[in-house]
Amino acid sequence: MSVVDRFEEWGAGYSGCDGGDIGNPDKPSVWVCGIEWGGGHSPVELEGSLLDDVSTPPPGYSSWQENLAYIFNWQVMKILSAISGGSVEEYKSFAENNKPFVGCDSGYFKMNLYPIGFKDTSQKRWIEDFEVVTGFGSKFDYLEWCSECRFPQIRGWAKKYKPKLILCLGKSYADDFLKAFHEEGAEFNTEIIDDRELRWVCNSDGALVVVVPFMVNANGLVRNASIQRFGDRVYEILVSI
Repeated sequence: MSVVDRFEEWGAGYSGCDGGDIGNPDKPSVWVCGIEWGGGHSPVELEGSLLDDVSTPPPGYSSWQENLAYIFNWQVMKILSAISGGSVEEYKSFAENNKPFVGCDSGYFKMNLYPIGFKDTSQKRWIEDFEVVTGFGSKFDYLEWCSECRFPQIRGWAKKYKPKLILCLGKSYADDFLKAFHEEGAEFNTEIIDDRELRWVCNSDGALVVVVPFMVNANGLVRNASIQRFGDRVYEILVSI
């Protein structure tokens, strides 16, 4: 199998997922979906990753403390705490008591739309050596492949495991989240909370798909009071459907 063939197999699997409890129809989980890992793969690291077994969902973090080692996760714990009926100020105790993304019985699963990690989402991060590993001459071509080949796989996961809530982070990628988690032709409901957009829709499997602004930049969803309001509203929608 060539390197490029290995990439396509890897890219259509559970690559890009931190994991946890993916759930099942009898015990549905909450999924959190980001855009891509932010640490950044080098081409050499990516080629090494292609040897990983991504045929099954990964088990997640080793402990709740590891979960809170990342600022992105701090923010996610805040909104998950609010969605569960608590407050953003309780996010550390929420992480300790509920252990999201830790092990296979936590009720929470963490993933990304795209499998390769970059320091940011700029197209300029695609250097020439990535073409050797993936077969794609640009990040645009890679993203197109993900849309056509990876997103249907993600949609299949959602159909199989039937999460009750899919919380997506990054309003600029709302159309991508919609394609990965909903049927063709669907549209989001849009609400404005504290000058920020909350988008939501239910898919045919009964999952509530929610898109909130990214939570670690100044123009995103960063204020605790706003995070609380977003979480409270998502909770209201969940209990009403």
